[in-house]
Amino acid sequence: MLKEFLKIVRVLSNPLLYYVDKSGNSVFRNYCLFKNTGCMYRTTIPKANAGKMLEYRFELDKILKRVYFLTPIVLYLIFIHTRFSIWSVLWFEFWWLAIVSGCRIAFSCLFSRQLVKAFGKYEVIDFRPSISKEKSDEFMSIYFSKAVALLIVLMLCFTPSFLIKTAIKRDITKAKKFSQAVSLSKLYFALYPKNEKIYDMRAYAKFRQKDYEGALEDYQTVLDFTGKKFYKEDLIRLANLLYLKRVLSTSNEALDLFNEYATKKDASVLQMSQLLWIKSIFRVEHNITEGILQDYSDLLTSLDEKDTENQFYVGCDRAYILYLMQEYQLAIDSYNPLISFAASDKEKYGEQLRTLYAERGFAKLKVGDTKGADEDFLSSGITPWDVKNYEPTYSNQVFMADFK
Repeated sequence: MLKEFLKIVRVLSNPLLYYVDKSGNSVFRNYCLFKNTGCMYRTTIPKANAGKMLEYRFELDKILKRVYFLTPIVLYLIFIHTRFSIWSVLWFEFWWLAIVSGCRIAFSCLFSRQLVKAFGKYEVIDFRPSISKEKSDEFMSIYFSKAVALLIVLMLCFTPSFLIKTAIKRDITKAKKFSQAVSLSKLYFALYPKNEKIYDMRAYAKFRQKDYEGALEDYQTVLDFTGKKFYKEDLIRLANLLYLKRVLSTSNEALDLFNEYATKKDASVLQMSQLLWIKSIFRVEHNITEGILQDYSDLLTSLDEKDTENQFYVGCDRAYILYLMQEYQLAIDSYNPLISFAASDKEKYGEQLRTLYAERGFAKLKVGDTKGADEDFLSSGITPWDVKNYEPTYSNQVFMADFK
C-alpha cells in the first residue's frame, strides 16, 4: 500500500511535460493522473515543433490553474449557505473532484487532438522520464512541502471559526455583551457554513436584547435546516419557540406554531412524550386545557400493545397532568392501574411506585379522602417531612438556555 502511494506521489510530483527516451522516441505528458499519461511518437520531434506544442500545453495549464483556484472558492460560497455536517463536507469534496476531473478530461481531449493534428497518432504509455532518484526525491519533497503548506492555510482559514464561536459563548455567558455576540454571529455566518449552535447562542443573545422576533426567527431557521431528524437540542428549541410566540401573539397561535414544527420531526416515543409534556404544561399554565386528554389518548393509541413500558410512563405523565388540571378524580382513576402495574414489578418500577402512591395520596386529599391519602402516603414509604415535595406542581414557562 505504501509503495503504491509513493508511486502515485512520484507521478504527481514530477513537473516534466516532455522528454526524448534513449531510443529517440518523443513522449509528451497528457492530463491523466496516474496511468497512461504518456503520448509517444517513435521519432524525434524537432525542438521547435515540440516547443510550440508545449506552449499550447502551458496555455491549457494556465486555465486549469484558474479552475483549481476558483472552483473551491465558488463551491465554498455555496457551502457557507448550507448546514455544516460530514455529509456537506463530502458533497463539497465530491463536486470539487468532479469539476476538476471533468476539466482535466476535457483538457486531455483538447491536448490529444492538438497532438494528432500536429504529429499524427501516438502510442499511449506511462510517462517515465529518465531522471535520477535524487531528482525524483527532490520533486517529491517539493510536492509534500506544498501539500503541508496547503493544509496549514486551510487550518488558518478555519481556526477563526473556533475562536469566534468561543468569543460568542463568552459574550453571552460571562461578559453579557449580547449586542457583540449578535455581531460576531453575523460575522461567523458570513464566513463559515451554518452551525446550529451559533443560531442557538444568537437566539439567546437576541432574547436578552428583547428582540423576540429575531430570536424566534433564529429558532425557526435552525429547526428548518436540521430537517426531520430529532436532535436533543430540539426540545429546548421547540420550548423556546413556544415561549417566544406566546410573547409575540396568543397562546393558541403559539401552540399552532409549536405543532407545525414538532410534527416535522421524526421523534421517538420518549421524544414525543417530552414534547407532549411541554405542550400540556403550557396549556395548563394558560388555562387552555381542552385537547390535552385527547393528545395523550392519541399518543397511547399509537403505541404497540406490547410496549407496556412506554404505555406506563406516558400514563404517569397523563395522571400528573390531570392533577394539574384539577381533575382529581380522573387522576385517581388513572393512578390506580399505574400503581397496580408498578407493584407487579417492584424491582424495575420501585421508585416510580413510591412516587405514584404519593401523588395519588395528594389527589385523594383534594377529594376529601383523608384516610385513603394517609394510606397512600404510608404505602409510599416516604417520610412525612419529605412527602410534601411529591405533590404535582409546575412552574410557569421561562426561556431556557444550555450552552455546555
